[in-house]
Amino acid sequence: MNRKKSLLFSIIVGGLAYLFLTVCLEKEQPKYAYDARVQADIINDYQADEERIRNSASLIKDVTFTKVNADTMGTSKLAGYAYETEAIARYRGCLLTLFGEPNEESANLEEAFTYVIKAQRNDGSSWILTAYEGPSGFAIGGMRDVPLSAEMAYLLKQRIDETEPSDFDRKGMTYPDTGEIYSYGCKNGKCYAKKEG
Repeated sequence: MNRKKSLLFSIIVGGLAYLFLTVCLEKEQPKYAYDARVQADIINDYQADEERIRNSASLIKDVTFTKVNADTMGTSKLAGYAYETEAIARYRGCLLTLFGEPNEESANLEEAFTYVIKAQRNDGSSWILTAYEGPSGFAIGGMRDVPLSAEMAYLLKQRIDETEPSDFDRKGMTYPDTGEIYSYGCKNGKCYAKKEG
């Protein structure tokens, strides 16, 4: 009987020790291990969503884009594409080629330009998009709750990427947070950004 009690006691103590060590070791895992797993899941979800949008957009062949004077209320960022000022200059130059001068522009680099663009299909359906430079760089916005808005943004970006940038030069462009002043633009297809002063 003592032997059975001793064996049972050993099993219980061993199980509790195992449980204790498992809990302690899991708590001791560095926070970044958990963050890395969460980040990997987010990236995988984003990539799957991006692939779904790309595949869906590839089926749409009848879209035209035109600059319009329209209200941008209800639009929000659908996707960001460039954060470096030189890359943003290229997008702005390409938009100049496609649509002329922006609907709005400013010397503030966090709201430097906005184009309001209508995407329209042959059946008459249409979407309002914005192509703009904001606090997080160059982005395309639209109405998230309207079906195919993300696909229209993707197709607009494709159109922009296929376009040669027009020449332009904007001086005195300021980052309000830092006070840094830049000039940026494109010349003969090459785009640049230079810190002034």
